[in-house]
Amino acid sequence: MSGSLHTVFFSPTHSSKRIARAVAAVMARSIGKPAVEHDLTFPDGRKEKLSCDADDTLLLAFPVYAGRVPRLLMEFLAGLTGRGGAAVPVAVYGNRHYDDALLEAVDILRKQGFTVPAAATFVAEHSLTPKVGTGRPDEQDMAVVRGFAEDAAAVVLSDCCDTVAVPGKRPYRDVPPAADIRPQTAESCTQCMLCASNCPMQVISFDDATKVSQGCIRCCACVRSCPEGAKYFDQEPVLNIVSMLEKNCTNRREPELFVVP
Repeated sequence: MSGSLHTVFFSPTHSSKRIARAVAAVMARSIGKPAVEHDLTFPDGRKEKLSCDADDTLLLAFPVYAGRVPRLLMEFLAGLTGRGGAAVPVAVYGNRHYDDALLEAVDILRKQGFTVPAAATFVAEHSLTPKVGTGRPDEQDMAVVRGFAEDAAAVVLSDCCDTVAVPGKRPYRDVPPAADIRPQTAESCTQCMLCASNCPMQVISFDDATKVSQGCIRCCACVRSCPEGAKYFDQEPVLNIVSMLEKNCTNRREPELFVVP
């Protein structure tokens, strides 16, 4: 089979990337297409224009933000061209719920000219607190990831033109207004600049890691990458969310898989 498997992901804390690569490894082998990776985590990657042909397949993996597809991906997604190729969206969320994110992704991909015969949601450790979704995706999750990849490959090879049915509501869940909340920096900071290099919004100064410009999306890439534990959020809105998550969202949720019969 000609064409490529385009693996597209946005993954500040690496969970969506891990899942995307695991799905892509199985799908590429099963459908006999070379895998081409497109990393949207940093600004230069999001400037790319991706045009697919009918014999290409697109795998899109992203973290759920407030029950929706991340807003910073919209410009890239609006520039996608499908030309009848198959697309498989994968939403990764922090054990609360994915709300309308998967439906929104299916709708976007359909609008851009793709067929969407399969989709899935997987759970990762929540970026704001390791007490929610702890250690996810784990080996049990990854086994499900590989099984889904086999099923998705099979439906792609069948040239199915039907759209997979997924949960969600239209109109989609409202996106809350952007709040200017920036990470704090403790005195233990050594100015190693790992936080700046890992920030997907590039709002942390490379000259002084304590200086953060407006535009933080609270993905916690800086928090997770700091070897000294010097980056943190202590603002009341963030602490309230963490409290709600730790109180209500610790019961294990499982992956959900959707494939056209």
